[in-house]
Amino acid sequence: MALPLRWQRALLIPCAALAAAAIQPGLSLADPEPGRRLGGRGPETSLTDSQKQQLFQARRAWELRSYDQRLAMLRKGQSCLQGATTLEGYRGCKQEQRRAWRALQAQGREVMNAERSKLGLPPMPERLGRTLGERPAQRLISSNN
Repeated sequence: MALPLRWQRALLIPCAALAAAAIQPGLSLADPEPGRRLGGRGPETSLTDSQKQQLFQARRAWELRSYDQRLAMLRKGQSCLQGATTLEGYRGCKQEQRRAWRALQAQGREVMNAERSKLGLPPMPERLGRTLGERPAQRLISSNN
């Protein structure tokens, strides 16, 4: 039985997405390696209990040290948004907030990578984020080329 053209068009995108997910090794629905965390952080599963504890303590210490900085960023963002009177002002506030959070994340990554280095572990992998205005499908298409 042939589907009407309307149904063919409606099912084209989901079918293409499913096919792309099946082809991409990191996007499979099945667990390729039991025991490995999703997200591709394989070496994390081979940490000793001592290493896990030291990384936990370093992360916890960083979180506590940066707490006031995160609160200040939230307050600054709130006051910026309250003062925004135009869409451009709002967008500027959001962009500044993203910039500040990314800088704080980079500081945290440096702290954790220093601790990982002390433990003889590789640095944490950089996260591949979207660029502004890019949709997730565009990133998949551009990474395949």
